[in-house]
Amino acid sequence: MNINAISDTILDETSSPEALREALDAFVASCSEITNIRPDPSFDAWAEDSLLDNGVAINPQAAAHCAIDYQRSVVFIRGVYAAINALKARFPDTPLEILYAGCGPFGTLLLPLLGRFSAGELKVYLLDFHQRSLDSVKLLLADFGFCAHAVQTVKANACDYKHTGKLHLVIAEAMQKSLEQEPQFAVTANLAPQLCPTGVFIPQRIDVSMCLADLEQEKELFGQSQKIDSNGLEKSTPRYLVETVCTLIPEHAFDQVQLAQTNSDGLRFELEPTIVVIPTMADIAGLDAALFTRICVFGRYWLKDYESQITLPLKCHELSPLAGGERYRVSYQLGSYPKFHFERLNSK
Repeated sequence: MNINAISDTILDETSSPEALREALDAFVASCSEITNIRPDPSFDAWAEDSLLDNGVAINPQAAAHCAIDYQRSVVFIRGVYAAINALKARFPDTPLEILYAGCGPFGTLLLPLLGRFSAGELKVYLLDFHQRSLDSVKLLLADFGFCAHAVQTVKANACDYKHTGKLHLVIAEAMQKSLEQEPQFAVTANLAPQLCPTGVFIPQRIDVSMCLADLEQEKELFGQSQKIDSNGLEKSTPRYLVETVCTLIPEHAFDQVQLAQTNSDGLRFELEPTIVVIPTMADIAGLDAALFTRICVFGRYWLKDYESQITLPLKCHELSPLAGGERYRVSYQLGSYPKFHFERLNSK
């Protein structure tokens, strides 16, 4: 399956889940053969990740593995394609300047789309912290026949990179579930202000909410990382929204970071905290507090609960066992390992 056939299958919204998996598997197999980089989750202490001031830049093998988080790749690729077409309509006589931050070794969210545009329509900058990833995408550009396209590679940290001029589109997907570990917030705060007016940042919105749920029952019903009907989930098993504890919108991210304060131990910066109250209910002993992530990639393209590794729930172990009426201060902490922090307050 060549790169254009792969693109056709992914963008065809009538494609079956099996066809989509086959297309992405073919893409990964081709990329691995060309670059000699094999996808690997690399969830171990010896993974060759880079520890940055604002989060972890995962190693090229782990970045390659993200491509076979199937629904994640499909929704992002479709969202990127829709965004490019929307921007072409807004800027009909101008080559679109696109920065793909954290492109990884395969450039998964953009490379399958390049053949759908002529060489003069786009000016693409592929940015990554790892030189091996940039060397890899250069090989892919040549092998896929995209050498005539205006594509540059940039070795930089997306958390502090400054582009020359304004960008029409920024693509930055550097996250784990519940915005933990990776520098999505810092990257967004740095790059979103570098967009031109009416430019687009992908993803457009990330919401992290605390809910009470029976996680074992949900896992049993819906498994790990499979596409589901979220409305069906909510009807099939109890789920109680407690509070939205963080919303990342590109237009607001810079100001949120600028207003970050040192936390109580004076060691970390944190965004404005949220006070949550655990509701009192009869069945609370059978529930878990967990963070759920939902992502608007662009327009109607969303990733919802259990549709991807980055939208799986994250159990709040600090709140166990649950007790109705307990109050917690919940803050998103920035720094070398971004994560949510929970502080128990005195009960009223």
